[in-house]
Amino acid sequence: MSKLHWGPAVALLAALLPSILLPGTAAAAGPRHTVIAAPRPEIGSLSDGANPTSHGCSASIVASPKGNIIVTAAHCVAGKRNVFFTPGYHDGQAPYGTWQSAAIHIDPGWATSSDVKVAGSPYDFAFVVLQPRNGKNVAEVTGASLNLKTDATLPVDLNVYGYPASGNPKYQDKPYVCDSTANRDGQYWEILQCTGIPGGFSGGPWIVGGRDVIGVIGGKGQSLPDTDPRNYSVRFDSRVKALYDKAVAAPVPPGNGNLGYPLGNGPLWKHADLITSGNFTGSTQLDMIVKWSDGEVTLYQGGSSTDPQKPFAGETQLAAPKSTWSHAKGIATVNNGVVVTWSDGEVTYYSTVTKSGFSGEVQLAAPNALWRDHASYIAGLGGDLVVVWNDGETTLYQGIAANGIRSERQLVAPNSTWTHAQTISGGNWVGSGTRDLLVRWSDGEFTIYGDVATAGLGQEHRVQAPNDLWTHATVTAGRGNAIIVRWSDGEVSLYPGVDGQLHREIQLVVP
Repeated sequence: MSKLHWGPAVALLAALLPSILLPGTAAAAGPRHTVIAAPRPEIGSLSDGANPTSHGCSASIVASPKGNIIVTAAHCVAGKRNVFFTPGYHDGQAPYGTWQSAAIHIDPGWATSSDVKVAGSPYDFAFVVLQPRNGKNVAEVTGASLNLKTDATLPVDLNVYGYPASGNPKYQDKPYVCDSTANRDGQYWEILQCTGIPGGFSGGPWIVGGRDVIGVIGGKGQSLPDTDPRNYSVRFDSRVKALYDKAVAAPVPPGNGNLGYPLGNGPLWKHADLITSGNFTGSTQLDMIVKWSDGEVTLYQGGSSTDPQKPFAGETQLAAPKSTWSHAKGIATVNNGVVVTWSDGEVTYYSTVTKSGFSGEVQLAAPNALWRDHASYIAGLGGDLVVVWNDGETTLYQGIAANGIRSERQLVAPNSTWTHAQTISGGNWVGSGTRDLLVRWSDGEFTIYGDVATAGLGQEHRVQAPNDLWTHATVTAGRGNAIIVRWSDGEVSLYPGVDGQLHREIQLVVP
């Protein structure tokens, strides 16, 4: 082809294939791509456990009166007992420490609209109140926070920050940032264009002017690959501000983040078979007795203050491993003594428990087939004992110290419902002062029956609807007006101030 024919050919090619760049033409602006960013003290990784190197979401500190609130996506925290925030995280380092949640606030609308992959959820935002550490809140330590801004004028240029989830080979264990522009996407969402935003960025802040957060990664499009430039956030509006205000107004958890006497780790506590609490040593807080799977029995002495974050002051071994207690089937506190059911059907009452051990033994029942084969669970209610049998019958034995197990009253006749009871315990949570009974059911429902007496179970309070999370509450034990839970992964949680609802969780043992 001669040079004379190149001009028309080029023009024709440009008309037919406008997307092909010809010599001397400028490229059209495409979506930006993330780059490694310098760590910022107000932005961090979010983890399910206390180990910050295993992180799956991102979050940032928002300015608040107490400096203890972070913002993230609801799908990062929904259904979780605890999350852990590590500000300024990079390369396995936690320059400002790792901070545990005290309370998680999610809009109630999330319960019925949580599809962040296809349809989108207008409720994919959350605020987390963090526990203090050594008397200080997180913003006091980092010295930095972002301003929550609602109803931002769009379009607007911004920076989006976040952390790739741990273990992604395409990315380093560092924060990433992308410069982009946010636009409206319907009534409830915002959208920006940027590639290189993988899983783990969820909850990462959209920052305008370096200081104002107007959104977080989430809302919808969460199944898109990191090669897709579309990234979304719920539009921060009055609903977001209302949830922030709720988090700000929530009571600040007492204590300073120091949990007092350490209880050990999750692998150890997976072997805690039975737990009961009582006033055995005269401490300010109740003591706790734990029977382990190898037959060891431990007394944890109650704390010397009323601070629920410091529930214990020390421990004493009451029985060595491979002791007779290997055969203990159930344990319950009655009149500050302990009732024990044994694997051969014997029932024993120890009227006194001290650091020296168990004393004042009374045999309530000799070894027998009834208690051996049919007694499923026991719980102490003051001076009384509640027993759930394997046919669902539930009975109350009054005045154990004086009557033994002779004064029996039927609370529930044999039935199919109570065969689904998994753990029971006594405490003081609702009602007029008569002891209450808590029940964890096989479907995860968690129920308290107030003022249990000979007339029946009293008023029922549903603390948790059926759910998968609470099916993992392997051991539950009342502790005055609190509840101790040993989860299936060995985590141990304390819920103080229970009044028919769970207001706060203190993690005593990490998984």
